[in-house]
Amino acid sequence: MREGFITMTRHRATDPTDGTVHGTPGATSHDGAAAASRHSAPDTPIARAAQAALVARGSGTAWPRPAACRIITIANQKGGVGKTTTAVNLAASLAMHGSRVLVVDLDPQGNASTALDVDHHTGVPSVYNVLIDDRPLRDIVRTVNEIPLLSCAPATIDLAGAEIELVPLVARESRLSRALSGYDTSGLDYILIDCPPSLGLLTVNALVAAPEVLIPIQCEYYALEGLEQLIRTVDLVRNHLNPALNISTILLTMYDARTRLASQVADEVRSHFGEKVLNSVVPRSVRVSEAPSYGQSVMTYDPGSSGAVAYLEAAREIAFRSSPNRS
Repeated sequence: MREGFITMTRHRATDPTDGTVHGTPGATSHDGAAAASRHSAPDTPIARAAQAALVARGSGTAWPRPAACRIITIANQKGGVGKTTTAVNLAASLAMHGSRVLVVDLDPQGNASTALDVDHHTGVPSVYNVLIDDRPLRDIVRTVNEIPLLSCAPATIDLAGAEIELVPLVARESRLSRALSGYDTSGLDYILIDCPPSLGLLTVNALVAAPEVLIPIQCEYYALEGLEQLIRTVDLVRNHLNPALNISTILLTMYDARTRLASQVADEVRSHFGEKVLNSVVPRSVRVSEAPSYGQSVMTYDPGSSGAVAYLEAAREIAFRSSPNRS
């Protein structure tokens, strides 16, 4: 038995300098290359994760870029459905595949700014100054360190008071839209707006500023209850403030394949929204939750994880879909 193992090992030994297989008379370097090829990419979970990591890090082909900048608001008044996680990881995926992306953090918690490692302590110029003080958006935009094509307009805790401060201002629902109109978007492919978990003035500003809405829906029953109210708000904004507004994309998040409820919710959403629902479904993932604590998106923190692969596929679908408002 031991002798047979030694013989097998000897036959597989390869000279790393020329590819010649030693211990097998008459073997050529071509034979060695073929043997190496057979053993270089085993179909194991680790190998698949490594391959996914290479793709996620941008080793694949560049994705198509839109003819004009697409502005997408990511909204859902229910908290904990993955709005910020979706905004950050879609933005990172798109930027890592050749698109120029700006994330506008409109949530006073500033979680998107944290995940992208952009400074957002009190006193830092932020979206608050843009909305309340009419500061130009270009003055607050910061480039994300690890992803050169990705930038962020940070949010500070000051934004928590903006809901009240916006009330007496003229055209209070259009402050963000006006700021984006004054910003040079010729160097951008996507603007993703991360909304707070409410349907207040901040979210209304985001809906007025964008022609597209992306709704992340958690695969649980409670997520469906608030959806009707969000759709009604979108309809009101479309009828009175932004005729171009359209729900263009639905993304199912926090999918747990072990539960029947998750499948039922997914089927219900797909039957109602049809092709607007992305094929990619984001599973529950510890890595996705861990990444922000390191100031990273999951795309750079663990690109081979199931969550990163799901967001990569979701971003790919968005990139290959044309904007519904562009001919």
